[in-house]
Amino acid sequence: AAEHRLLARNIMRRNTAASQAILLLFFGVPLADSFLAPSSLGHLHLPGRNTASARIGDQRFSPVGQRNNPARSLTRSQACRRERCNVLSMDASIVEEPETEGLGMPSLQSVKNVRDLASVQNSPIKPGRIFRAACVGTACETDAPAIVENFKTLIDLRSEKEWNGDVIKYNSTVFDQYDSLIYSVKKSKSGRPKLIVPSSTEVSVSGSSTLERPRTRHMLSVIDESIYKRGVFKRFGMRKKLKAAAYMGVNFPKAKRIFLDYINSAGLPLLNELILDYGGPAIKAVMEVLSEKDNLPVAFYCTAGKDRTGLVSMLVLSALGVSDEDIINDYVLSDTVYADLNDKSAMVGALQQEQLDPERFLRAPRSVMETTIALLRNDYGGAHAYLESIGFGPDKIERMRAALCED
Repeated sequence: AAEHRLLARNIMRRNTAASQAILLLFFGVPLADSFLAPSSLGHLHLPGRNTASARIGDQRFSPVGQRNNPARSLTRSQACRRERCNVLSMDASIVEEPETEGLGMPSLQSVKNVRDLASVQNSPIKPGRIFRAACVGTACETDAPAIVENFKTLIDLRSEKEWNGDVIKYNSTVFDQYDSLIYSVKKSKSGRPKLIVPSSTEVSVSGSSTLERPRTRHMLSVIDESIYKRGVFKRFGMRKKLKAAAYMGVNFPKAKRIFLDYINSAGLPLLNELILDYGGPAIKAVMEVLSEKDNLPVAFYCTAGKDRTGLVSMLVLSALGVSDEDIINDYVLSDTVYADLNDKSAMVGALQQEQLDPERFLRAPRSVMETTIALLRNDYGGAHAYLESIGFGPDKIERMRAALCED
């Protein structure tokens, strides 16, 4: 602790390369790997709920889900009864769910938030080829056969910490029917992911690799706690970096609070910004899986099928020419999924739910996707330019289009 304080004081005296020095300090201290894990503090009171605005990179946006939101006058049960329409933030607009008749949708009882991307308004995708969902590990006995029958390939967007806990959390055999393809992340000297490659395969209990139609689950995490820590620290001003670094040596709970306060004030747009910033290699790998006709039908999912899944869905649909408005209208259909899951232990973007402001993290207001699409356009030039920047250029997009949209 004394060494940490001394280093912080030295950094204050010499501002040269301060950010890098503090970053090394922050990621070198004990407990760094569990910085955002639950602590003995219990549920922290996290301010920021009434903040007028928060900075995300170079963007400014108004936080969503405020107390004066007229949409909050509707209870979740009322929203569901309205033919499962979804209440939107700010303007309380109502968007009806798309018709799914004839789309080859599997009938699932326990797995929530399942949608065929062909159901999105004006989607060019052929029915039955690509689905989004909440975690399929929630599958009951009747769901598991339907999943195996309808989805040849699964893409798991969750972190390693999350899917390692499936054996304890879920009592489902559905994953036993898939070979799990595990990927290794190659990082640059600065710690930024730069390449993701298959590293090992766990053969399914059923031995699906010997079947006529082998089934595979691709473990492609797009964000984890380490990315949150690194990304948030990078976005701190110098004063807050110094403060966080100094507290790490003497008062760990206060250091943790600094990070969580920032995350809660920024909300879901920060999650999406970090995925775009750090998740490029995993996103590229996801797109490559979707581009192989032999992998279809594919289902991709995270915990609730709302945030990480919603971002990947947005990139796929936007790359295939679907309008921003139609993408946003699809995103808000996930507004009640955490209420439907009714699981307080369910992770939110690789973070513990109990640490997060439910008004900003558990719903799916249109302002979140609007902000994300604006950031994608302003910072990267749009979906096509972003995908090209991560190594998934026009030729590969056309290959994905052929796999998903052509007969």
